[in-house]
Amino acid sequence: MDEQLVGTLRHENYTAEIFSISLPGEFRVVYRDPQGQAIEEAMLTGISSYKQREAEIHRRLEKLAHGAAPSETTDRGDSGEY
Repeated sequence: MDEQLVGTLRHENYTAEIFSISLPGEFRVVYRDPQGQAIEEAMLTGISSYKQREAEIHRRLEKLAHGAAPSETTDRGDSGEY
């Protein structure tokens, strides 16, 4: 998967890195704790720019910074179930 970092949002010592992936209008967001460890990943699809969802990303980042539990990441490794 070709990706390119297109933006980073910050709240306190937490960050959300937004990556553009090879499919148009699809982005991957990686939320990181103060130590730089990835604590949650999310996919954004069906939009022309992540900027249209920046407020949503920032709200999630704030929640994580203030103690919200990270969402469970689904295992996307087995494509045989589709």
